[in-house]
Amino acid sequence: MNLLTKLSYGVGQLSDGVKQAAFSTFLFFYYNQVLGLSGSLAGAAALLALLVDAITDPMVGQLSDRFRSRWGRRHPFMLAGALPFGIAMVALFSPPEGLDQSQLFAWMLIGAIAVRLMLTLFFVPHLSLGAELVRDYHGRTSLIGYRVFFTYAGVLLTSVIGFAVFFPPTEAFANGMLNRESYPNFGWFCALLGTSSMLLSVFGTRHAIPAVPTTQKDTHQRSAWFAFIDVFRTLKLPSFRVLFFSGIIFATLAGTVQTLLVHVATYVFEFKPEQLAGLAGSLIVGIFFASWVAQSLSRRVDKRNALAICAILGGAFAFSPQILYFGGFLEHMSIGLKFGFVFSVNGLSHIFFIAYVILIDSMLSDVIDEHELHSHRREEGLFFAARAFSTKASFGLGAFLGGVGLDVIQFPAGATPATVSSEAVFKLAVLSGPLMFILFAATVLVSARYPLTAAKHSDILSAIKLRQSTPSLRVDD
Repeated sequence: MNLLTKLSYGVGQLSDGVKQAAFSTFLFFYYNQVLGLSGSLAGAAALLALLVDAITDPMVGQLSDRFRSRWGRRHPFMLAGALPFGIAMVALFSPPEGLDQSQLFAWMLIGAIAVRLMLTLFFVPHLSLGAELVRDYHGRTSLIGYRVFFTYAGVLLTSVIGFAVFFPPTEAFANGMLNRESYPNFGWFCALLGTSSMLLSVFGTRHAIPAVPTTQKDTHQRSAWFAFIDVFRTLKLPSFRVLFFSGIIFATLAGTVQTLLVHVATYVFEFKPEQLAGLAGSLIVGIFFASWVAQSLSRRVDKRNALAICAILGGAFAFSPQILYFGGFLEHMSIGLKFGFVFSVNGLSHIFFIAYVILIDSMLSDVIDEHELHSHRREEGLFFAARAFSTKASFGLGAFLGGVGLDVIQFPAGATPATVSSEAVFKLAVLSGPLMFILFAATVLVSARYPLTAAKHSDILSAIKLRQSTPSLRVDD
């Protein structure tokens, strides 16, 4: 596969990065701290929107598995989601003034569902397309590296430009994040960036359509309306079950940390909005080194062990600032030294967290081959729909836990660092640090049970190739 195809494929995931940053970093803070929606209601809206995804993701995945057209089975869905995604994003960040709590909740809920649904139309088929373009065990890690690179490039662009351009401090708002008037323009920016990336990917990979496998007719297929039930069938495969649950735990952790990011940086570390933009830039360290780390580790210690290494090292770096806070070291640092330290450890943690995502998606493509061996069916859409659901859990479950946590510790809304009590800041640090580390430990324990190795995957591909060359032969082990 040439470089242009890899770039064209990868750039589509910029849209997911835009959504991740917009939802996790800005949306929750906007509705909670700026508009005054309670943390629990904001978290509940995110969770309910995720539950809708639980139905629509597998439905779209299965529909694209079975679809036939001159544009292939994935591209029509990818194209259909592009423009509506932008429209929904603009509406979500432009609620009318004067809404009460229930109306704000309804606007956030419906808007979040609309954005997620339009992203699903692109995201799930796009993930499936990647598994079809490359079949090689290590080649997949390389291609997925491009996709994940653009995902986090989207997070980086949205975060840095958001903080620096749309939410600068003003006379009226020393903390620009509290300026309600800035959010609609930010929504337009997210819409244009996300939609453009989708369209570039659709038309940039169009030439690869003839080389992508087409769907096979199956008279025993159920309606796609039952796709949600079929997801449970995928969980019968032990290797996928491990990836699914470890992915959900990791994504929930990442989403909770991201939901609380602005709160922690503002009230625990006492950073200004311009420093938040610089802190978001630490992601660039991970973007440029994560793919190399993922490929290097997987070749040396295989993917399962590489996954555990990434989770452990990423967690150690991510929570080191909170450790220094509890030890009383941060208060003795100058703001410049504190920023440099937090920036550095965040950058290092991003390397291993992004490598984790690359590895888990590469492993999923291998699991799909195992499924094909036993079932005689290629169902990338169904498996990646389940994977997409666990990824999207980062905002749904993460925001829910973060929102409930803020209400439990009674963290004040609309407060400045000068008016928040030290007790509330301490509770926020506990919520965002030690409690999150428990989820990291669970991720490592679950992912350690993954059974596939490079040697087993090679045997699987050989068995599939043998069956394809000998149609009368049936391989069931």
